[in-house]
Amino acid sequence: MTVSQQLTKETAIAAGFLLVLAACGTQAPTKLAAGSSATTTTTSTTTTTTPPPVTVESIVDGRTVVLSNGAKLVVSGLAQPGECWAASAVEFATKTLVGKPVQAVASQLLLADGKDYAVLAAGQGVARSIAGADAAVQVAETAAKQASLGFWGPSCGGLDVKPVPVAPETVAPQPVVPQPVVPQPAPEPPAAYYANCSAAKAAGAAPLYRGQPGYRAPLDRDNDGVACE
Repeated sequence: MTVSQQLTKETAIAAGFLLVLAACGTQAPTKLAAGSSATTTTTSTTTTTTPPPVTVESIVDGRTVVLSNGAKLVVSGLAQPGECWAASAVEFATKTLVGKPVQAVASQLLLADGKDYAVLAAGQGVARSIAGADAAVQVAETAAKQASLGFWGPSCGGLDVKPVPVAPETVAPQPVVPQPVVPQPAPEPPAAYYANCSAAKAAGAAPLYRGQPGYRAPLDRDNDGVACE
């Protein structure tokens, strides 16, 4: 074999090798096998809506309220307001609760700061506890009673119905009975003394009769009861 033939053979082998490499580099992408599926992951976002706070819509009486969600709540531990203090109970409840956010736990009404309305009302003397009420309500009521707050004071005296004041009994004046007039004895004339009849006559007292002032026996010489005749 000549040198030129040897070069031609090597050139052909190299050219063939290059063709194989080019074919491998341009191979079409392999298609997915039939029946295979692609998995798609979807992420969902959950939005939580906070319900609006419950407020007190109106007051029925000192222990019964209507909430903004339409529910009517009777506060546990409190008695039905008495006639004497019903108005003050409604006034306190209106000032403390209406329009304010509250939390209703069973029959317990809690204010936004966590305070129990039943304890507040009992402590101000505008509510009375019932048998079986929470100890905190009873303690608050005892403190209000000792301090004479609210209806424990002079306004109701701790009574549901204020007693009607009893008018004092009117005593008819006794008729004035005129006292009998007792005649007073005439005052005795002042004692008189005449030294003689001339003195008695000078005084204008003569004649002097027995028993009269100035009469005396020595002046009645004839003892006839008339002196200085």
